[in-house]
Amino acid sequence: MSDSFYPGTFICIEGIDGSGKTTHARALVKRLCSLGYDAVYTTEPTRYSIPGRKLRESFFAPERLPVEEEFRLFLEDRIIHLKDEVIPQLEDNKIIITDRYYFSSVAYQGSRGLDWKYILEENLKVALVPDLVIILDIPVKVAIERIASDRTEGVNTFEKEESLQKVREIYMLLADEYPNLIHLRNTNKTIEEVNDELLEHLQNFLRQKS
Repeated sequence: MSDSFYPGTFICIEGIDGSGKTTHARALVKRLCSLGYDAVYTTEPTRYSIPGRKLRESFFAPERLPVEEEFRLFLEDRIIHLKDEVIPQLEDNKIIITDRYYFSSVAYQGSRGLDWKYILEENLKVALVPDLVIILDIPVKVAIERIASDRTEGVNTFEKEESLQKVREIYMLLADEYPNLIHLRNTNKTIEEVNDELLEHLQNFLRQKS
């Protein structure tokens, strides 16, 4: 893995399911654009690549893919995501806010028994280090309640309470390991409060980076 030497800014939003990642990532892009920034939203897994589609199909399947296959598909999809979306837009000096990145692989496949440090090492061989990572943190029980109330399709296999607790624990380990890169934000508040805090945080970061 190498640091990004592109003119753009690469920001990653992470967290367990139900933490509000997608809601906040999309809202931040809209608000940054309204303030004159050139911001774009991306997500992993992608919706257009073959490995990305396989992963999305597996989310609500009765049985999970074997963890080794899941890990491989995420890695393949990530390489495509970087090549097709992230790097070209960083070259165009855009602010990219991605909804999940390799930290999700570390946390989710790590929660299934793969060595999280091994997952990280393999990703470091192919991925760009983002400029900033924000982990949206929330109690697992609150996340499960949000998922159950917000999603008519139900809770997918990635979102069972015991699994999410393991995922959250690995996110906390990552935050401890990389305190200068990863910032924790409490999202057990209203959407408006959280998004205002996130926007202020991003604007301060962008001002310091420029």
